[in-house]
Amino acid sequence: VPRNFRLLEELERGEKGIGDGTVSYGMDDADDIYMQSWTGTILGPHNTAYEGKIFQLKLFCGKEYPESPPTVRFQTRINMACVNPETGVVEPSLFPMLTNWRRECTMEDILVKLKKEMMTSHNRKLAQPPEEGESGEEGYTALEKHVAFFDRNGDGVIYPWETYQGFRAIGVGRLPSAIAGLFINMGLSQKTRPGKGFSLLFPIEVKNSHFCIHGSVTEVYDKNGRFVESKFEEIFKKHARSHRNALTYKELLQFLKSNRDPGDFGGWIAAYGEWKLLYELCKDEDGLLTREAVKGAFDGSIFRKLEKERLSSSHKKKEKRRR
Repeated sequence: VPRNFRLLEELERGEKGIGDGTVSYGMDDADDIYMQSWTGTILGPHNTAYEGKIFQLKLFCGKEYPESPPTVRFQTRINMACVNPETGVVEPSLFPMLTNWRRECTMEDILVKLKKEMMTSHNRKLAQPPEEGESGEEGYTALEKHVAFFDRNGDGVIYPWETYQGFRAIGVGRLPSAIAGLFINMGLSQKTRPGKGFSLLFPIEVKNSHFCIHGSVTEVYDKNGRFVESKFEEIFKKHARSHRNALTYKELLQFLKSNRDPGDFGGWIAAYGEWKLLYELCKDEDGLLTREAVKGAFDGSIFRKLEKERLSSSHKKKEKRRR
């Protein structure tokens, strides 16, 4: 079937409606004689982190289509193992349908398969970035973004089991994650709930996380949890002696020591635990903690990166076992 006849067939099917209506697509410009640019939508599946959201995608069918697959890019922000978090592009190397493309495959097949991917074990519980304009991370301070990674269902409240899930997502073992979930929530819950009664569920309210800023730390967060660039730069100006944009473990310990408040033993322990974990998870092959990793820790972006890398690695291992 010639390319344009094939696309006309797909256009007609898209206009009639597909299955239960949870995926759909259509051509962007009716006057485009090459029929290259298309828009698809996927309704987030029930009982997943994607539920209640409408995801919009762009599909571009080049002149080689359907012999070659279209390029697929999410326009709606999404956290999904096969999607590049920066560009929204569905990575062919992580999405087998595009890698092993067959001529009989269609845009509908791609959308249906992406929806099924959302329901897989390695995607269904991934914390999702809020949509533009939502009362979510778009309006969050750097500290709130840092904390919001552990809000696994995006409701603005973090329970101990969500803290556990967050630590597991970035590669921390089960026992340390369980301990963290218990002690972090027990220690911070009431601080983030001023004027409210005690709760045995130990919830942490993301919007009030600035009340949890402890002593013996840098002033990279101001009193409201906003990121202070000049204070961040001071870390590397004062302590990065061996490498301009990275800290060795020894330099990290010296940095922590220089920020200790006299007698603030709780703050010392908390600061050491936070930075030690960051170092172990993010140090490079030379044992350095880079400027990028440290900045990512302050706004939580490093957590999403770690989660993505871990899921991608797990996905690749499963694919190898299947083969």
